[in-house]
Amino acid sequence: MSDDPEATHERATVQHLMHRLDGFARGVGLDEAAARGIVEKVAAEMRTLTEEEGLIEARTRMIEASA
Repeated sequence: MSDDPEATHERATVQHLMHRLDGFARGVGLDEAAARGIVEKVAAEMRTLTEEEGLIEARTRMIEASA
């Protein structure tokens, strides 16, 4: 594990988003690995997004990935 506060924050953000989006991801047929990949990409971009915008973006990408 890194002592880098930014990396720690990003990991916490990923965990939080995964918790919030778990049911949604399963509902659109994504496995945990696919959902986590999407969430990690969105979390990396969240410096410019609010949490709600990040959730919307992740849901949109999950829907696109499941199509």
